[in-house]
Amino acid sequence: MEFKELKIKLIEKNLKFIDLVKADGRSYQYLHKNCRENNKKVLKQLYEILNKK
Repeated sequence: MEFKELKIKLIEKNLKFIDLVKADGRSYQYLHKNCRENNKKVLKQLYEILNKK
């Protein structure tokens, strides 16, 4: 699981990264930075939120 794959899933579901940020509750800057660095823990949490939508 990588940030690139997350972006593809967002496009498939017709969502934007900001939609995940709002659902997660953490700051945009924090989430984007950790996703770019491929932080597996953060990416996993965002995948879980995305699968619920």
